[in-house]
Amino acid sequence: MGIVSRMARPKAMNSHELARLITSTFGGGPTASGISVSSDTAMQQETVFSCVNDLQRAVGMLPCHMMKKQGKVREVAEEFYLYPLLHDMPNEWMTSDEHFGMIISHLLLRGNYFALKNRGLNTLSGKVRELIPLAPGTVREVKQNPNYTLIYRCQYPDGRLVDIPGTEIMHIKGLTLNGYTGVNPIQYIRESIGLAKATEQFGARTFGSGTHPSMIITHPNHLDDPKTMREALSEVYAGLDNSHRLMLLEDGMTAQNVSINPEDSQFLETRNYQRKAIVDIFFAMPLTIMCSTDSTPTFASAEQFSIGFVMYALMPWLVKIEKAIYRDLLSPEERKTYYAKFQERGLQRGSFKEQMEGFQIAVNTEILSPNECREWFDLNPYEGGEIYKTRTSTTKDSGLADKKANGGGNE
Repeated sequence: MGIVSRMARPKAMNSHELARLITSTFGGGPTASGISVSSDTAMQQETVFSCVNDLQRAVGMLPCHMMKKQGKVREVAEEFYLYPLLHDMPNEWMTSDEHFGMIISHLLLRGNYFALKNRGLNTLSGKVRELIPLAPGTVREVKQNPNYTLIYRCQYPDGRLVDIPGTEIMHIKGLTLNGYTGVNPIQYIRESIGLAKATEQFGARTFGSGTHPSMIITHPNHLDDPKTMREALSEVYAGLDNSHRLMLLEDGMTAQNVSINPEDSQFLETRNYQRKAIVDIFFAMPLTIMCSTDSTPTFASAEQFSIGFVMYALMPWLVKIEKAIYRDLLSPEERKTYYAKFQERGLQRGSFKEQMEGFQIAVNTEILSPNECREWFDLNPYEGGEIYKTRTSTTKDSGLADKKANGGGNE
């Protein structure tokens, strides 16, 4: 019996069920600041957009390899059928960077990522031929049966509902409380995002409709034509090119600078605090999104920030995706030999000089061979470069050693 033939007819919902469905799918809701926040509207807040965009780009640029283990040997399994799906194209219309970027975006904004495993020929067995990401809202409910198997109730664009067994869905979860569905993070942090959006709107309305002069010119007498006086002062002193010109005032006029008032200062502090709070939610160690009040990083601190960014901001998501691939895409027999691995080492590279010094130490201590070092830069190997030897040592020749053992060597 195929998936289509098992479709269930849609049922009517009461208002509470509908509200629960909308909240679980799109997250958010009203906030104390008066701003309604959902998974879609949250991206309209600049800090949320920057965090999500930065993480999805960072993960999207990392290659994902299928690895094969044979005893203590690990090698890239380019011939494995899942390798092109994960490394190049999961389907005909997406590239791998778009796919993994979408995964991170769904996890950050909705807490779940779903993809349908297409095995071809409308069968429920066989090798996975492509991964079809499901749009947000397609999965209406995840149910756990008494035998602990999962059923995914999906609604297609034409309105039909179908129950799909868990074996046909790739499901990556964010923070989970029940073990089989991820919680929507926007629903939990909507107050912080709502306050940030409220301060943005307040600032936009203030600068859009308010009056904020930087200097006030006072004349002791009544002016018959203030417009002419204003235009004359603006023509001579206004603008960046005239910012340091000496101002000459006549008839007892005085000039007074307008400083920022305490209310505006508090407004800027609130915006800065909310920005840091949201960055802290998405990044364990904020690096790429830094506030202007932060101290200027040095080269040494920037390198440590880069390492921390990979370790604390990226690695939890990369491991989560790797484990989901292991669970959802590999058969029990394949799990004994194959596993997925992101190559995040490219983000941890230092300067060219530091890399060369590190490779020199690795080669001289026989940790890496010259060809393994060249592989980091996508350079072709050379003959003899696979031998582990220090710069001052001689190459170990097994044939010569055998000759000496048989007494044929020169003393």
